[in-house]
Amino acid sequence: MINKSFFTLFFIACIFIMPNFCLAQDTKIDSTDFSNQTPFRKGRWLTGLTGSIGSGSNENTETKNKSISNWYRFEISSGIFLIDRLNIGLSMNMERDNVENENEEQTSEIFFVGPKGAYYLSPNSIGSVFFSLSPGYVLYRETIGGFVDDIYIENVNKGGGFGFLSTFGFSYVIHDRILFELGLNYNVYWLNLNQGNNVNDNLKSVSYELSNISFSFGFKILIDSKPL
Repeated sequence: MINKSFFTLFFIACIFIMPNFCLAQDTKIDSTDFSNQTPFRKGRWLTGLTGSIGSGSNENTETKNKSISNWYRFEISSGIFLIDRLNIGLSMNMERDNVENENEEQTSEIFFVGPKGAYYLSPNSIGSVFFSLSPGYVLYRETIGGFVDDIYIENVNKGGGFGFLSTFGFSYVIHDRILFELGLNYNVYWLNLNQGNNVNDNLKSVSYELSNISFSFGFKILIDSKPL
């Protein structure tokens, strides 16, 4: 299990402890000369889609047991630059993981929504390293099904909780309007779940932490809220 305290404190400190980031943003620049201004400038909206996908298979040569896994994650976000390079907005994230073998099938789904803050370190017109943090509410559902003595048993865990989504990456600017982003994501969730199955009506409440690391890529669009 990854140490959640280290990552959480790191990203909170990075976003909220930034000296001199509140300088005045009133300098007027020729809007036709993009080489002398940051694309991440005050008043612009940033909207886009990022995500990742994976698939694989494993085989135990001793037991001849094969398993197939499929996983995807995507995030839709939108926000405005309150000052140059500091973007505040909203993020929605969905993850799905499915693993199948000869004995059982396991599927988990996560839906997350919450505010998002992102800071771009460089004013360079070509692109910038960035980091972001999004705290919010999460819904979780997991099903594990398989045959036991010719009887199909499906265990279900579902509920909600609180989570943090954090990303460290690089954003490449395509002619001041379109961004291509690559990111390393660390997500952590604290969940309160109800556990049950299709055999009896007994429910059990459990609480635990779930975390994961992934890479993502995607495109985003920069839109001026008013003419420069």
